[in-house]
Amino acid sequence: MKSLINKINAIDNMEDLNKVIDVIRNKQKSLRAEIVASKKSSFQVGMKVKVFTKGDTLTGVIKKLNRTKAVVNINLTDYNVPMSIMEVA
Repeated sequence: MKSLINKINAIDNMEDLNKVIDVIRNKQKSLRAEIVASKKSSFQVGMKVKVFTKGDTLTGVIKKLNRTKAVVNINLTDYNVPMSIMEVA
């Protein structure tokens, strides 16, 4: 990893740096898609889930599954929750 960081620090023009940034963004996008796909397969409508927010864990029930988010009923209110912050309760 250090050698990669050193090579990035050695880039001396914006064109090459922008190419590196594009590659990193594409890789990040594909990794996020893999996480969502693996989690989505474990969720079903009516399932009880835990939602991890900043410093708190909430419990709710899935009402609808969308492509990357789920509609989750928490304390009688519906929220659009990213699947990446949910797990089966």
